[in-house]
Amino acid sequence: MAKISRYNHFQPWRNGHYIAFNARSGAVAVMTAENFDAYQNLSIKLIQSNGSSSLTDSEKELLKQLEYGRFAFPDNCDEFEAIKFQHGVSRFDMTSLGLVIAPTMACNMACEYCFESNKKGKMSAQTQTAIADFVEKRADSLNHVDICWYGGEPLLALDVIEDLTAKMLDLSQRKSFQFTATMISNGYLLSQSVVDKLVDLNVSTIQVTLDGPARIHDKRRPLKNGKVSFHQIIANIVYAVTKLMITVRINVDKNFDEALIEELLLELKAAGLERRVGVYFGQLEPATSVCSNIAESCYNTADFSAVEIDYFRLLLQHGFSIEKLPSPVAAFCMAQRVNAMLIDPEGNLCRCFNYVGDPERVMGNISQPINYQDPNFTRLFNFDPTINDKCKSCNILPICFGGCPSQRVDRDLTEDQLCQGWRHNLIPMLEIIACSRQQRMKSTVKEQI
Repeated sequence: MAKISRYNHFQPWRNGHYIAFNARSGAVAVMTAENFDAYQNLSIKLIQSNGSSSLTDSEKELLKQLEYGRFAFPDNCDEFEAIKFQHGVSRFDMTSLGLVIAPTMACNMACEYCFESNKKGKMSAQTQTAIADFVEKRADSLNHVDICWYGGEPLLALDVIEDLTAKMLDLSQRKSFQFTATMISNGYLLSQSVVDKLVDLNVSTIQVTLDGPARIHDKRRPLKNGKVSFHQIIANIVYAVTKLMITVRINVDKNFDEALIEELLLELKAAGLERRVGVYFGQLEPATSVCSNIAESCYNTADFSAVEIDYFRLLLQHGFSIEKLPSPVAAFCMAQRVNAMLIDPEGNLCRCFNYVGDPERVMGNISQPINYQDPNFTRLFNFDPTINDKCKSCNILPICFGGCPSQRVDRDLTEDQLCQGWRHNLIPMLEIIACSRQQRMKSTVKEQI
């Protein structure tokens, strides 16, 4: 006997087919009209039947396939309780340690919307040692340590990254845990020698931000010396993609339209990057008081989700692969996990990227014991989507888990406004993802021929 998942989504597609998606497993499939009719009949039978004995052989086979993708599950399981348990495990898991480390808050750019202002200096040797000591004290219970290098521009403190990585690699060998690293960079300093060095430092993925085509990016993200940066960044990416994974975040606000996005995509294509980088669109938000000057030009989530669809269609049209997928998560971000935190150059601990540099949001220092009762820890951690009535009843809970804790606590938003973009654009995004996979399959076949 089985039950049908509450997290199933079906969307009519081309030639009478249906796109099937399950938010708990992340499974995406294309069903024929006949299979969809069979699914509907099977669903009715499962509700009315006391067991699977009344099912035909073809229905039993279909049920087996549905269970494989978690579109159906054994009736002795409680689907929501399983998700709730998984969320609890993730929140209190001490076998995986996630650290976002800002070795410096200095930056070589002067972005008009940046909250980090004009800061200098970098992490001291004393703070680096405190981080290594912190990891070593926990190492016996760790299977995995992941560091995301952040800033400022982290490459302005490459020596700190080298020193801390050496400490992590030594610890990982002595204590037998896996060490991985990623980076968020503006990309200007990603020279060939730097990229080669980052590969040796276990960095596997770098996110690079672009603010539109060259003529717009160079105005919105000028270097502090007044020079432009776009073409150097693109040249750096062209080499970097041969060594590691590059994702391009395109910052979007109301000043953008399809013509500007297409102009940027054509510039990326001219560099031969359409099939070599993952591209996604970042919603600019007035996350702190320092960002209040851009508030009027920022989209709310619902409106951003609408234009995002148009921009993803442009990606598809120009041959870019669609990397944004509605993947299930066990927690929305590090703020919902006890064993994840952000460390600034002074060793101060924060629970959110938006809190870096704000002394009122610091929850302690890496050189001191962690106080999990500190108000700046609990204010974000305490929200649990599995006991929130709206979230509990939501059929996309596994890919959202309540959304951004900082938005929920720090901004005067309604429950509907707190929902993530998938609430607004899941169905059209599934269509785009299906088209992208179909496009990729055709391209692969052509290459093999």
